[in-house]
Parts: sequence; structure tokens; C-alpha cells
Amino acid sequence: MPNKPSPLDRRKFFGSASAAAAGAALSLSAASYAKVPGSADRLRVAFLGCGGRAQAHIDLVNRFTRDGKGVAPVAVCDVWDGLEDEYEVEFGGKVTRRRYAQGLYPSATKCGLDPADRGRVTKDYRRVLDLKDVDAVCVATPDHWHGKMTVDALAAGKDVYVEKPMTRTAEEATAVLDAWKRTGRVVTVGVQSMADPVWVKAFDFVRTGKIGHVAHAQTGFFRNDVRGQWRFYRLTPNMTPRTVDWDLFLGHAFELAGRPVGPTPKGRPFDRAAFAQWRCDSAFGGGPLTDLLSHNLTHLIAATGVRYPARVTAGGGLYLEYDGRDVPDVATVVADYEEGCQLVATAATITGYPVEEVIRGRLGAIKFVRGGFQVFRDDPTRGAAFPPRLERHPEPAEFVAVEPPRNDTEALWENFLECVRARRQGTFSPPDLGAAAVAVTALAELSYRSGSAAFWDRERRAVAGPDGGWAERWARRSRARAKPNQVFGWSGGDAGSTLQPPDYQKLAGPWANGRDPAV
Repeated sequence: MPNKPSPLDRRKFFGSASAAAAGAALSLSAASYAKVPGSADRLRVAFLGCGGRAQAHIDLVNRFTRDGKGVAPVAVCDVWDGLEDEYEVEFGGKVTRRRYAQGLYPSATKCGLDPADRGRVTKDYRRVLDLKDVDAVCVATPDHWHGKMTVDALAAGKDVYVEKPMTRTAEEATAVLDAWKRTGRVVTVGVQSMADPVWVKAFDFVRTGKIGHVAHAQTGFFRNDVRGQWRFYRLTPNMTPRTVDWDLFLGHAFELAGRPVGPTPKGRPFDRAAFAQWRCDSAFGGGPLTDLLSHNLTHLIAATGVRYPARVTAGGGLYLEYDGRDVPDVATVVADYEEGCQLVATAATITGYPVEEVIRGRLGAIKFVRGGFQVFRDDPTRGAAFPPRLERHPEPAEFVAVEPPRNDTEALWENFLECVRARRQGTFSPPDLGAAAVAVTALAELSYRSGSAAFWDRERRAVAGPDGGWAERWARRSRARAKPNQVFGWSGGDAGSTLQPPDYQKLAGPWANGRDPAV
């Protein structure tokens, strides 16, 4: 992080790491771009996974097609035949009528494809990747398939829009990151909030030292539904082993990063709930740790400038939603970074009251609100500048207005398509950011399950073993009193001290052989 940062724009912020990774492979001349499949006409998109979230993506691409934006759907893949239906829902004392259209064949019809075309309407994603006229794929499957499909799509020469979290495990995230760098393809991770330029503006505030050394940040995600979180996803009688390719759904015959993608049928026999409500099953998703906090962790690490954590501790449990799930309904993550910063992220699916989203520095704090962020000045020479309980909200010293996109998913797609056409890897939500977020959530899951802290080895880019010397190592860094970094306080090594100790601190220190250290 430079001591004298240059002016920052959105493209530079998200593209810097990408450009360094891919080198000359990222730039294409006008002549060479003409040879890119679909470039002379339309970008042709295939959908891998056609559940509820995928329908939003299909609707967007269909609208882009109607609006003449040079994109068209050309193939769909899902392990379930699907269902098109209308039904009534009674909830909260109200009855509403809804239209349901998910799965393979309804999605084919929505995309204007012939359901009988086995080459473009298939349950096996590999057939889609074999299609030469598919330029990009949208991966919107259950989480455990994200990494494998993304790596295979990149190897097949496709660009990828993959839903968050980018992968299920940290090892898979590293595999995706390596494939992205090796192939030079374009990948964006579907964290909708990353389409908001507020995180870039906040990072500009942070990196130029306007709130001093950033040592703490917090975020959270809260929901409350009496049916049980994710149990509102509909189960239908026609979800059966005849209509669902359960082996393909599980993915036990496929491997990524040396591990099977999913469990065997013996470990997970067919179950409609495991299929349609997979977010409640730890074999396929991480519950609130991954499904909810992935959003917040991604944009918060982007705003603070940190990436991979050094230590992660997670707590929580299954406290109320006793419905057969094995993911927690309350979870809190504490991630510590070598730069001298801590992120706290908390989530619950049994209460809806939120926490403020804040970045705290030595000289002030940033609080994110609708349409920008508030800046609060802090003065370490005054001691406690804010009351311990905020009966009244303090007045901000400044408000930085940042206009959000009208539709964040649409903005993320438009950026993805723009980057595909320009052969630019620096999307709003690139894989290097996605991998850093997965490292946090994967370590958090490990900590939650094991009951101990989890660690990340930056050199090996892998989960590390227990580290009992963490606290002592940080104490030694404190004693080292490295020269302070006046811009941010982060030097990549020892964090510099900006303390102004009182004169009597000179009297401190151990007496060696009975000698006064102050003499």
C-alpha cells in the first residue's frame, strides 16, 4: 500500500491485482478481439443451475437480449426436470398467489430453447462446456458445485459469472484463483453489493489515512422467519429420484483440489429437503456463515484493503431452528489480520434487528448508510470521545454521498459483460477478492466445528495448523516499536506505534541484576 497514494478510480481499484496476475494475456488488439467467439455478434451465455437465483439472471439476460445489448441465452443445465406451476402461499395472515418456474425444462422455455435439444438442454454441465458457441456461463448451482464448474468452464475457454460464495472451501478457492490467472479469462463473483461504488470511495478514505490506522471493523446480516430460514423454498411431489439426477447433484464422482465435490448417496440419500433447501445442510452450504456473511465480508475487506486473515475464530450455534438442519442459526466471526486489523461479522436467522456497518480507525470512523457513508472524527488525546451507550446518535463530521446502482445485480452483469468484451479481468467482484472472502468463511466454519481458532498460511495459501504462539508474537511486535507509517500504519510487517506515552513510562522495564532500567 503506497505511502503517497495516487488518485483512485473504480477500474484501477478492481483491476490492479488482475493485471499483475495475467500480464500480457489480458490485452487484445482490435484485430485479435474480432476473433473472440461471439464478439462480432452477441455474447452467448449458458446457465449452469436453474433454481430460484438463476431465474433472476435468466430474466436479466433475456431483457438485455430484447434491449439489443448484444447478449443471448443459448443453453441451460440443471439436474432436475423442473416444474412450472401457480400456487397459493399463506404466511403472516395473508394469502398470495405465486407463479413457480424452475428447473431444466421451464428454464429452457424461458430462454427460447427447444426442450428436446439434448445438446443445449441437459443435466450434464460438461455437454454445455463442449459447445463451441458458448462464450460465458453463469454458475448458480448449490455452493458445493461453484468451484468445480468454474475451473472446468475456464479450462474450456469460457468466461464465468459465479454466484457467491465463489467456492465451498478455501482449497477450491485457490484452485479457481490459479485457473483464472492461468487462463486469462474473465470471472466475476455474484456479490451484488460490489456493484455499489461506495466501497471504492471508502477504501480511498482509508488508504489516504483520513481515519488513521484501521484496527477494527464490524458488519452483520440478520433475518427472522417463523418457517425457518431457507425452509420457504418450495418442496414439490415431482421432486423424485426419477426427475432429479441425484448423483450429479451430490457430485461425489467429481473432484477439485484433491477432494470429492460432494457426499455419496450412502451419506446423503435422496431427500427433497436436501435438494431444494440445501442451504440448511452443511454438505452443500455453510448456512449464515457463507450464504449471508459472504456479501458483507467481501465488500468490507474491499473497503478496508485487507485480504487473507491470519487467524479466525467463530462462535454460535443452533439455538432455535430445530428442524433437522445442521448449520447454525446464530454465528459470529472474528478475523484477525497481520496488518493489525480485526473484522467482526455476526449473523442470525432468528432475529431481525441489525448492527451498524462500521470501519473504525484511530482518528475516526466510517459508518455506512444508504447513499454513502458518515464520517465521525475521533481524538485519541481526549480519551473516550464517545459515550459507552449511544442513547442518541452522534452527529457525523462529514457525509460522503455515493449514488448506488438502481439494480445491483443488473449493474454487476453489465460490468461483467463489458469486461468480457474488453478482455479485462478486473471486474467489480473479481476472484482474488472472492477467494479472500472464502478464506474467512472457510476458516470460520472450521473454527465453529472444531471449537478452536483456525489459521491461514499465506506462503502455502492453505489452512494452517494450530498456532499457540499467536498472542506472544503480537506482544513481541508491540515491544519492537517499529517506525510508524504515517499514512495508514500498515507496513506489511510490524505495525508502527503512534502512541505518545507519558514521561513516567520511562520508569517501566524489568530490573536486570537489581539494576534500575531508568538509570
